[in-house]
Parts: sequence; C-alpha cells; structure tokens
Amino acid sequence: MMPSLSGATKILNRENTYEENAKATLVYFWSMSCSECAHSIKNLKELERIFGDRLTVHAIHMPREESDYSEELVKEKIKQLGLIYPVYLDNELKISDRFGNKFVPAYYIFDQQQQLRFFKAGYFALKLLQQKIERII
Repeated sequence: MMPSLSGATKILNRENTYEENAKATLVYFWSMSCSECAHSIKNLKELERIFGDRLTVHAIHMPREESDYSEELVKEKIKQLGLIYPVYLDNELKISDRFGNKFVPAYYIFDQQQQLRFFKAGYFALKLLQQKIERII
C-alpha cells in the first residue's frame, strides 16, 4: 500500500494533482543539490506529456545539504526546472522515512489500488519508467 504523503514541511504546486483519472502514481524523490535529479526531471516531463492525466506525479524534495532546507531556494529551482506537479518539502524526512527511502533520484510507481509495482533509485532507472507505467496503465 502506498505510504502516506502527509508530514511535509510545505507543499508547493498543490493545485496540480490529477488523481481522479490516474491509473498510476509516480512518487519521485529528488533534491535540488543532486545534479542527476535535474537531468531526470526533464525525462519526467516527457512521461507527463505521454501519459497525461493517466499518471499522477508527486515530487518529494528530500534535503541532502544545508542549502536544500531553504524553501526560497527550492522554489527558485522548481521555477528553473519548470516543475508543475506537487512538490512536498520533506525537511523533517517524515515522508522519506515512511517510504524507507535514502536515495535521490528515486522512483516509486503505484497502481490504481495503491500497490507498489516498481521501485528504482538512480539516474538509469529512467529508462525503465515508461515501460513499467505502460504495463500498469
């Protein structure tokens, strides 16, 4: 079962959720201090274009360095990267702990029944995401 996303310090882009029609949910852990994350976000935008409202994306910002705790810096990075999906600031690591996640980038895909169908960490996981989402949808 998909762990709760409650406990975020703040949720940015909260208005951009499409859960009513979604057949799959992608929970994406990232950090603005992670160079691989910036590259992977470009590919996530492509998945969003391909799957539209059949895929809900939740981005969990997991701090790794002191600067990652700055809400203003994270907001700037979100704008710079063009992120439009909800971004949960997990400054107290409550969501990360609930998922047992220790890595960025990390991807968790859940089906419509909120069962975990795929997990992978690292930049190379992106190659598998589209295929795994297509199977679920």
